[in-house]
Amino acid sequence: MRYQGRITDWRDDRGFGFITPKGGDATVFVHISAFDRSRGRPRQGALVTYELATDEKKGDRAIRVRYLGERPTAARRTGGRRGALIPTVVILCVIGALAYGWRHFRPILFEDLLSLDHVSSGAGDALPSGRETRFECRGKIYCSEMSSCGEAIFYLRHCPGVKMDGDGDGIPCESQWCGH
Repeated sequence: MRYQGRITDWRDDRGFGFITPKGGDATVFVHISAFDRSRGRPRQGALVTYELATDEKKGDRAIRVRYLGERPTAARRTGGRRGALIPTVVILCVIGALAYGWRHFRPILFEDLLSLDHVSSGAGDALPSGRETRFECRGKIYCSEMSSCGEAIFYLRHCPGVKMDGDGDGIPCESQWCGH
């Protein structure tokens, strides 16, 4: 059962106060935890509704306190902001994992395979047609600076001082981009 009253004594520094019930009965203890945090701090003089709980040692106390006229919303019944935060965090984690997976574990594209066959067969300096023709030597020398197998192949074949073919087999970045 809900009761109605007014906060007649509030000690904000201590986080508790008292509600005087409508009709002037004895005051009821109320703790800050009885209020919905999203509604702000309790204010002396505010009209409220509440339920009663009885503590064997301390007597009656107000619980589930709401300001008069306030009704529970769907968001508050399901956990409020925290309830909406959990699905958001989960979705962001899934998106992050997918982006990481695509960046680091994507399948080698058909163009990359053509380029790989071309390089490993030692067939001249002509580049295969496709997206590799957009690369330029810009001082990158390590596999960690590459963004694809095609780029690594271009750098290995056309740019001086690269360090991407540790085993000397003509296939660059085998553990990151061009591995079989």
